[in-house]
Formats: sequence, structure tokens, C-alpha cells
Amino acid sequence: MFSYWILTGRRLLLWGLLPILAGIWVGWTGWRWRSESAAFVENLRPVEGRILRFAPQTKGMLLDVEYLDEAGIRYTSTFRVESRMEADLRTVGKISLVYDRRNPRRVELGNIVTAHYETLLHSGVLCVGVLFFLSGLGYVGYRTKKLATRNRLFRRGQVVQTEVRDNTLAPGGHAGCFTYAFRGPNGRWYEGRSPELPAPLLLQWPVGQPLYAAYDTADPRRNEADIFNLIPAERKIAAQAA
Repeated sequence: MFSYWILTGRRLLLWGLLPILAGIWVGWTGWRWRSESAAFVENLRPVEGRILRFAPQTKGMLLDVEYLDEAGIRYTSTFRVESRMEADLRTVGKISLVYDRRNPRRVELGNIVTAHYETLLHSGVLCVGVLFFLSGLGYVGYRTKKLATRNRLFRRGQVVQTEVRDNTLAPGGHAGCFTYAFRGPNGRWYEGRSPELPAPLLLQWPVGQPLYAAYDTADPRRNEADIFNLIPAERKIAAQAA
């Protein structure tokens, strides 16, 4: 059945493996950021910083700020803010900060509320990673289920002899499908369609090419063409005898 995995290789990569890998990376990054920001929120202390110097830049403005920790030790730090805030900051001469009491040199602009918002944002990144991972896992599960159903049809379904009725390349000419028909147990005719095949493989199944197919007797609309000769030989012999 490995050949059927190869047929869906590109889609399996794009919709299965890549989302799983991206989900792991994004989720791990979000979890790490959230852990750090949650620990910061638990240990933060608000403080008013005194602006020492304004330094206009091409984009925004730099502020040299001085602040005191709980022990009264003086620290300085530099922040980038938008130029439109200059007038208000010059009038007030202070700015709100939060620092980590475990390491007072770690300081950020804002207040307790903005620090909590940052934790929520990182939780959102974690959730996005989980969604990516689950979507990729779901697609891999979907393809695995289809593969198991195909294998079950080849092993237990009713085998019939038929032939290719139509062979069509999709726009672009890189891949396509062929169709076939068979008579079900109720005497009604059913049409089947092959999986999407790359052009070189599809050309091996011209119109009129004999083939075997297997279908579910309870629902003949569930059928599969034996493209890779996976139906056991004894079942094909039985179909020929019938």
C-alpha cells in the first residue's frame, strides 16, 4: 500500500506533515513565551520611570529612563516609542514601567494590565500551534483511514473485471484520473474513478485497458481500481471464473 501513500505525497506533505511540524514549533515557542511571560507577571512590580533624555530617530524616538526597585537601587534603561508621544512625555516627564523583581534590569513599558495582555497573546500563539498540529494530525488520520478502507476492499470486497472507459488529464497536464464501470450485485451499473495519478502513470491506463476493481457489496459506490496489483491472485482467478 506504500504506492498509494506516494500518490498523495505532495498533499500529505502540505496538509499533513508540514502543519504537524509547524504546529510543534509554533506551539513550543508559544508555550515557552507564555511560561516566561506568566513568570514575569507573577513577579512584576509597577514603577514610575523618570525620563532622562529624548533622542529622536528616523523611526520613532529613544528614551533614556531611570527607575528604582523595591530596595531603592537605581537602574536605567532605553526604550523606543512613537514620535507622536513626545509632546505628552515631555510635559509629564515620567512613564509607566513594570520590572521583574527577580531581575530588576528586566523592565518593560506599560503596566500590570498590559503585562497580562502579553501573557494572553502568548497563550494565543500556543493555541495556534495546537490547532496547526491537530489539523495536520487529522489529515494524516484521514489519509490513513482511506488507505485502510482501500486495503479492506482489496482483501474482502467483491472483485470484478472491467476496463478503462475514460482517461482525462486535469488542466495543466500534470495529473489526471481514469474512470471505469461495473455491474453490481443488484444488476445496476456503477461508475468508479481512480485516484489522481501523475501523467506518466495515467498514460499506462489508456481507454480499453483491462483492469480489476473491488467494491463493497453493501454499497457498490465504494469501490477501488487495482492500480498497483494489490488484489490477491486467487481472488482475481475467482473473478475470472465468475
